[in-house]
Formats: sequence, C-alpha cells, structure tokens
Amino acid sequence: MSNHKPIVTYCGDEALFSALSAGLTCALPKEEVEWRRSYGRVPKTVNLDVIFIKFSVECLPKHPNLSVLDQPVFHIFWTDCSDIDIYRATTKDEISNWHTTLRNNGIIDWLIVVVLNSDSKRGKKSNILPRTSVVDKVKGDFCSKQNDRCFVLHEPFRSDVKSAESWQTFLQRLRHLILQGLNRNLSHFEENMRSQREKRTEPGWSFCNYFMLQEELAMVFEMMGQFEDALVQYDELDALFTQYVVNCSAGDMADWMVSFMRPCVCWDGLTLSPDLRYAKRENIQQAQSHLLDFRNYLFACQVALILKLQRPWEVAQRSLPFMHNCVNELCLLEIAMPRGSVSCWVFLSCLEVLDTCENYSNLVEFETYSLHTVSLWNYARIKLHELGELCGLMPDTESTSDQLHMVVDLLAGMGQTQSGNSGKPGPMDKLREALSSKESFKKHYLELSELAMGTFKHLGRLRNARLIGIELAAFFMKLGELYMAENYLLEALKMYKNEGWDLLATTTYISLAECHKKQKNTFKYVKACTHVTSSCVIDGDTRNHYFDELISAAQLLDKTVRIRAEHIFALSKMDVTAANGIILGDEVTVDFCIISRLPSDVMCNIACSLLHTAFEGQSDDGERPSSRTTSRSASQSSMGSMGSFMDSLSLSNSRSKMLPGNLIRKPKLRIQETIDEATGTAYVVCRNASAVLERMDSHPSLIQKDTDATKEDFVCCLQAAAIVLHPGSNLVPLKVKPEAKGNYALKQVCIEISSMEFLQWVTVPKCFDVICDEPSVSLTLDAGLLAGIVQNVELRIDSGSHGLVEGLVIKMVVSTGLSVQMKTSAATVLAETEDSLRVQLPAVSPGGSIVLPLDIVAALDSHRKHKIMLFCAWSSAPYEFLLSLRSPFTISHSLHTAGQQKFLQVLLHGECAESFSVVQPQLYVLDTDAITVTSINIPDQIGVINKEQNISFMWKLNLDPQQDPDVLPLQFTVIYKRLKEEEEVVRPSRKCTYSVSLANYKTLYSVTSHVEPASGVTFCRAGHMCRLHVQIAMMFTTTDVSLMYEVIADQPMWAVCGRTAGIIMVKEDSVNQVSLDVMPLVGGYLPVPEVKLSKYIREERRDSETENSEQHDLPPAQSSTPRGAFSGKQSPAHCLPPVPRQESFSKGQVYNKSQAMQVHVLPASNTSSLELGGHVVV
Repeated sequence: MSNHKPIVTYCGDEALFSALSAGLTCALPKEEVEWRRSYGRVPKTVNLDVIFIKFSVECLPKHPNLSVLDQPVFHIFWTDCSDIDIYRATTKDEISNWHTTLRNNGIIDWLIVVVLNSDSKRGKKSNILPRTSVVDKVKGDFCSKQNDRCFVLHEPFRSDVKSAESWQTFLQRLRHLILQGLNRNLSHFEENMRSQREKRTEPGWSFCNYFMLQEELAMVFEMMGQFEDALVQYDELDALFTQYVVNCSAGDMADWMVSFMRPCVCWDGLTLSPDLRYAKRENIQQAQSHLLDFRNYLFACQVALILKLQRPWEVAQRSLPFMHNCVNELCLLEIAMPRGSVSCWVFLSCLEVLDTCENYSNLVEFETYSLHTVSLWNYARIKLHELGELCGLMPDTESTSDQLHMVVDLLAGMGQTQSGNSGKPGPMDKLREALSSKESFKKHYLELSELAMGTFKHLGRLRNARLIGIELAAFFMKLGELYMAENYLLEALKMYKNEGWDLLATTTYISLAECHKKQKNTFKYVKACTHVTSSCVIDGDTRNHYFDELISAAQLLDKTVRIRAEHIFALSKMDVTAANGIILGDEVTVDFCIISRLPSDVMCNIACSLLHTAFEGQSDDGERPSSRTTSRSASQSSMGSMGSFMDSLSLSNSRSKMLPGNLIRKPKLRIQETIDEATGTAYVVCRNASAVLERMDSHPSLIQKDTDATKEDFVCCLQAAAIVLHPGSNLVPLKVKPEAKGNYALKQVCIEISSMEFLQWVTVPKCFDVICDEPSVSLTLDAGLLAGIVQNVELRIDSGSHGLVEGLVIKMVVSTGLSVQMKTSAATVLAETEDSLRVQLPAVSPGGSIVLPLDIVAALDSHRKHKIMLFCAWSSAPYEFLLSLRSPFTISHSLHTAGQQKFLQVLLHGECAESFSVVQPQLYVLDTDAITVTSINIPDQIGVINKEQNISFMWKLNLDPQQDPDVLPLQFTVIYKRLKEEEEVVRPSRKCTYSVSLANYKTLYSVTSHVEPASGVTFCRAGHMCRLHVQIAMMFTTTDVSLMYEVIADQPMWAVCGRTAGIIMVKEDSVNQVSLDVMPLVGGYLPVPEVKLSKYIREERRDSETENSEQHDLPPAQSSTPRGAFSGKQSPAHCLPPVPRQESFSKGQVYNKSQAMQVHVLPASNTSSLELGGHVVV
C-alpha cells in the first residue's frame, strides 16, 4: 500500500504506446514539478511517478468522491495517423468513441497525442494544403475550445535536437495535466471527507469508515512524497480518537466505540513491520479491531512516516507519551485485560521501538537519540520489574502454581511474532526468556537497569540515575549483595543531601540502616541511626525506635565512633561571660546554646577545643620578646575579635586543612583577556580553571562523609561533665582556666555519649583574649632636642596587668656627654651620679601608670646621638631609648693678613629658630707667653644669634718675629643662654669653648703689581698694548726661594701676550720684578690681573728608590713614563729624569698688596685695530 502511484490510462495505437511507454515511465519522475493545490495552500515540489493501464469502461470511477488511489486521474489517446483518408475512415471514430465515454462519465482530464514520423512527412510533401492535416482535423473535431488537449509529438524515436525539444515539452505538458487531474479528484475527495467529519454527531456515523477516508488522504500525500502532510493526517486522527475516548470516560459514549472495548486476548505489542501492520488495517476497516490493535496500527503508520523523514529520534520521543496514553485509555474505558498483560505489551512495545530506532540512527544523532530512548529503557525496566513481582521471579520469593499459570497465559497472549532481524533475539524472545527463570529475569533486569542508568548519567540526568540506583539497591538487598546495595544508596544519599531533599535523604538513611544491620556492621549502623532519629521530617514513632536502636547499638561498640554532629546538635549561640578582658589565671566561662534534635533526653560530656595564638611579637613560650613593643590594653583585646580569629586560622597550612569547608577561602577566578585587533575577536582564558571549576557530582567536599569526622587536640579545651541535653534548646556553660596569654579561638565541639563522639566545627568565629601585660616603659620626647641646654622629657611606666609593688627600684644609665636629673617627688631618688640615676617607685595599681619628668643636658662638643638605658626588676633585658640632639649654633674661624700683621675672626652660626645671647667672648693663647692678642670687639656687647642672625668676633695677633712658633694653639670661649625671661632666672648661663690651631701663618712674600700704558702714551686704552709690572719681595727668611708665578686675568677684560707663568729665584733683601705685555679688551675701571705665587720644588736625582717613590706621588699628567712601559722589573735610576713639582702656599704666607686695585682704561678708538693670533681687535 505504500507503493501507490497515480493511475493514467492509455487508448488508441497500442503498438505506438508500447514503444514509448518505457521511456515515458522513466522520464516523468526525473524532473521536479510544482504541485499547486486549491484553497491557497502552499505549493510543493514533487516528483511525479505514475502507472499506465489500458483504458476500459470498468476502470472508470463509479464513486469518484470516495476514493483517489484506485481510480485513474488522467486519460491519453495515442495515434500516429498521418493520412486524412485513414483518419476519416477509422481514427476519427476511435477518438470519438473514447471521448464520448469520458464525457459521459464526467471526466475532463484527457489528452490526444499525435505522433508525427518522418515517413508520413515525405509521403505527403507534395500535397500539403492549409488545414488539411490530421493534426488540424483532430484539433478541429475534438479540441476546438481546448487547444492544449492535443499535442503533436515530433519524431520521438530520433535523437536530433528538434525531437528532443518536442519530447521535453511533451513531458512538461503531461506532468502539468496529470497534476491538474489529481488535484481535481483530490478536491472532490476532501470535500466528501469534510462532509463526513461534520456528520460525526449523527446516528450511524462510524469512526472506522471516516478513518479509512482520511487515511487514504494521508496515503495520497505519502504517494506524492509529502510525508509531513501525511503525518499531519494521522496526528489529526489520533487527536480525534483520543477526544472520543475522553468523552466516553465522561459518559458520552458513541455507538461505534463498543467495538474497541471488547476484552483483549492479544497483547503482542507494537508491530512496526509493514507486512504485519497492514493486516491490522483490514480489522479496522471491518470494525473488528481492539483498542490496542487500533493504537498499534495508528502509531506504526506515524512511525513509518517519521522514519521516511529521517527523524528516528522523534519516534523515541513520541513513543513514551503514546504508551502512557494507551495505558490510560485502557483504564478509562475499563477494558478487561489479564494481570500483567499491559506490562507485557509495554515491554514489547518499548523494545520494538528501541530496535527500530537503533537500526535507523547514526552516531551523529546519538545525543538526541539517547535523550528520548533512555526513558524507554527505564519504562521497559519498570514493567519487567512489575512482571517479576507478579510471576514470583524476585530473589526473595518462590513461584507458586498460580504464578506459573499466569506466565503461561501471558506468553500465550503475546502470539507468535517473528524474532528480530539478522538472527538477533526480538522483543518477544527476550520477554519469553526473562519470564522463564529467576536467573534469566535477573540477567535481563540488571541489563536494562544498567543501560537506563548509564544513559541517564551520560545525559547529565543524575536524579533519574539515582532513582534507578535506589531500586537496584532494593533488588541487591533481596539478592543478599549488600555491598552493591550500600554503594547505590550512598550515591543517592549524596544527591539528596546536596539538593536539600530531607525526606528522601531520611528514607535513604532508613534503607542504609537496614543494610548495615544485615551486614552486622554496628559502626555504620550507629551512624545511620543518628541521622534517622535526628530527622524532623518523619513521624515520632520511627524516631523513637531508631533512638532506642542507637543507644542499644552504642553499648555494643568496642571502640569509640566519631560522628559529625551538624545534623544532630546545632550551636545557635556562644557567649563569653567576662566583659572587660580576661587576666591570666582567671577562669573563663563560655555559655553554649545547644539545640538537640534527638527525640529524648540524653546525658553526655561536652568539650570545646581551643586554638591558642600568641599575640603579635610574643614568643611561643609566652615570654616577652627582646625587641620592645607596646602592650595591648584590655579594650584593644576585646573578645569576639574577628581579626584575631582569622589571623589564627592562617598560622599554618596544616591547621587550615583541618578547618571546615565553609571557613576555607575559595580561590578567586583569574581571568586573562586577549584581544586580536586584526580579526576583531576577544578571547577569555581562565588561568586557574582546575582550582575553581570542579565537577559537582564527584566533588568530595559537597557531602562530607561521617568517616571524615576528625577530632582535634583537646589538651586545651572548655569542658563540662554529666550534662543532660533535652530535646530543643539547652544552655550549657563550659569552663577553662588558661595557662598562657594570647588569643583563644573556639574551634571544635565534642559531645560524648557512651562510646560515641559527636564532633562539630565552630563555624561562627568566636574567640577571647587572655591578657597578662607586663609593665611597659615609654619615653616622651619633644620634636627637636637641643644640646648644650636643659631639655624636658617624660618617662612613663605602665603597671601592666598585675601592677607595681611599692619600693621597686629602677636604674637609669646614660651615655657619655649626657646628664639626667629628676624633678618630681612622686618617686624617690636613691643615688645620682654623672652618668646614672637610681629611683625607687611607689605602688601602682594594675592598669595604672606613673609619669616621671626628667631634665637632660648634652654637651655641645659631644656626639649628637645619645642613649638612655633603663634597668627594671620585671625585665631581664634593659629598655633602650635613643636620643638625637642637635647643636643650637656652630663656630668657625678665619685668618686675615695685613702685611706682617695677623687678625683672627671667629664666626658663630645660628642653627635653630630659638634665639641665644652670647657675652664675654675671650681668646686665649696656649703654651706660650711670647704672643698676645688684642681684642678689637665692642666691650660688654651682648650678641644675639639664631637661624636668621649670625655674630662674629675679631682679635689682632701680636706676633714676635724672633719667637713665633710654627704652630700657634688658641682657645675661644663665650658665655651663652636662652633669651627667655622665665629661663633667665632659673637657668644659669653656660660657657662654650672652641679650639683653634694656626700653622704656616707667617707672611713670607709680598706681591705688588700695576699696569702702565705703553711708552709715549698717557692713558691705557682698550685694544692697545700695556705693560704689567710685578714686584715680588721676601718678607721673612725662608728656604723656599724658587717660586713660580702665574698671571690670572679675567679673559673678557684682559689678554696676556706671551707666557702667563714663569719661575724666579728670590733673594733675601732684594726685590724681584717681572714685566709682561697685557692688553685691555674693554674700557672702564678694570681690576688689575691677579698674580699667584706657589712653591717650585726642583727634585734632584737620588737613588732609584727615592726617585721611584717621588714619581709615584706625582699626578699622572706630570709623569714622563709612557703608559705600558713598566714590565714588572725596577727601572734603572739613570733612566728617570728629575721631575719638579708645584706646591701652594698656605693662607697668609703670601700678601698681595695690589689686591682689589683697578686701572682706568679708555675706550678703544674707532680707527685703530690690532691683529693678535689671527684675531683682529678694534
């Protein structure tokens, strides 16, 4: 029936049609043609394939509105007559009889084909007259009003271009006319079908008859290759029948529905094979079909069309709703069926659909295919389980005689459906084998369960997989394989806990408890009982039963079992009783609010471990570190500090691993973004994907197992014994006496009941500080301390946690150059020396302090860094305080010369903003009486110095040429004090001493220089040569008679002509004169060029060692030895020439009489010029 094709009749020359039929049948479906349907429906493109039959009156439709498939849709008359006489004699009558028969039957879809051959053309070539050909006669006699009903086919048996074009035109015309005929018949058929559907409420209307009509429409669409439209027709029939079933369940039953409600005697399942499917159609046509047979046939037709559409996954998608709908309709219509027959039908139908989908699916569509087939596997598993329970095939049951008879009846009702393809067992074979024995049933049931569960996991539908696991656990418990059952229950329990299904989790715990009890594993049984008895979602009787089981089983334990307590006991609040800090040695009480979820009272011991963390700067043994830090006060170390607790959590990596999951910081997501400007794309890469992305199902920290409960170290802990916990809230005080100071964080609570320890982490940070502050010392200093004057500082001593007893002695030691005094009566000074001070302290209460004001004075001539060390009885190491003092002023000196006379100037520079007065400046000559000094200062003058003002003093040195020492030691003293009225009375003045040592201070030479105009010129003029005269005289007998002079002129003003330096030998009692040519460059009062004298020392050649040592002292520029000439051996002495050297005089040894003198130079004349060194000076 799926091979239906449109029927076309042929009449006329049968030999001609036989010659053309083969090519015509093959050529028609090769090209697509547009099928335009009525009522404005969307055009479709189809391939037209037809069947040609011989024309007869019997083949004409008797009832054209009742069928389309079995009636011709088009009629063709074939002739190759080319002779007019023959046409008039025979052909015309044949065409007329054929045409009359069609017209009498109301058929207007026909075509006359006249084939013209080359022979007929040659025979009539000389007698061609207008409108006398056979074609014209045919058109005039039969197609006068429908010219398209006659077609001339030119030489179809030739292969030239004209014949090919004529043949293709004929094919196009024929396809179009056949589709027109099909549309016309189909329109009449659809009108009849719609009228029949509108009569569905009339008495006598039959759904089976209407079903055959609309199914034929679906077959027409299938015949034309429009499988989607054909599927729509079957879907409409499905919906219409479903609506009748719903109406029937509501009491509105149609008469024809009775035939579908007969008792079912066959439940062979779906049959998707075409041969077996069409046998059921005859029963439907005869109104003898059962509900399941009708549903099987309707769904099989839908499956066939879906498979032709290449959508096997849709078959699986439709199958499960179809089966549920069939089972529901059987219940609604109350159709009598034997027990288990529906399960057999469902099982067979599922496997039939699965086998069909497997044959049509490929690996590319496996994901979509599995998404729908997995439900079928699961549905088949469920129905097989139902059959196992009905037939006594479960592991914990034995089959009875009634159950064996039931198996026989069920197998008989399945019929004799053929086995699967390729020798593979079919659905019926599998079901027969599964119902044959317990082992076979176990094999098939576990196989289906594994297939369904594995596919669910692959698709990510873990809930469904876990549900199957729970049923498998029950099956394995019946088999006695408790280990397998335990694994499935634990997987389901993890999912329920993760998703918050409390009731399901508790039910699973009950199953686990039964499993552990059968295993005789008391350890695990106790843990399962704790979860059940603490659950609030089950009834009280069950909780009390498992509570009694818990207490009884705990007494049988030979070792302590540790259980996580979050689900049994809850910590709602923790309060520390102390409010102002806890002193070391005091007892600490923490009130715990514990909520018990047990159904009865229980006596227990409770403890809470403490995590001790030393304060910052405190050593592990609790002793004070060597470096001094300020101790925390009680207010700073308040209880409940989040920061202290979180700092304690990060002490070590090992400790952090033992903390609960919600206290461990999760790694942050590190994202790197890369932008490709060339392609305009951006990439985002997670650099720590392995740390932040983890699979949810297998993450070990989501559901922590009871075996993961780890007990902390309870050496330091809060504890209470023999506490009775009632159901609900309980206030329990826990106490501890800390043995060391620091921060104590509540870490883990342990509730001990019999041989059970319930452990729970303290997730809310809670801590307290135990303080034991020792006395501390601090020194308060001003911003800028000055040396040489009294400065005020304060020594503060804090008593700490325990206070200071009366009579405690401290000792203060200062560095050299620093003195200290105490100016208070609060403490008693026992001993006072230049560099130390012993003080007896009064009693100070705990948390109190005492302030001792001190006066310190540092000498001006001492170093600026000083240290104060304080030795106390409560500390083994001294306290050290560093002081930095700066001098209020600095002193410098300068030596001045006037011929043989010498003057010493002492300058005082202010270094601070505070003002000081200086009086009584004195200069003393030390170690000799031959030299005296004469003050040229204002007597009794009071000088003031500060940062903005300096002061200087001057003395004349009265030298004796015969007794002057080479080095003259001097000492300067001055009296200074602050310029503050309040301090002038109470603070005495202080003396400052400054030492001076003068060496090479005698005047040895005098230099006189002046500039004269050239001979014959009265004034010096710019641009004209002048004469510089230099006179050098020895003023004190010295051995340094070889001198080197150097003229230093200001280049913009003077140009020295010739050499600017020279060497002269100065003799005693004689004046040496040197003249040089100089030229002023500008006019005005110009300073006389300066003449500088220096010692010129001629070195004589001595031994090689002396010369080498002298050469090494010379600068590199004065060394005559070439670079790289030294080869590692001592050079001979005669190879080294003598090297002279230049040495400057000390300040005051050369007196320049002409210093600061000027010479008047007239401006240059406009007409005079002079060329010097290539330059023209005008």
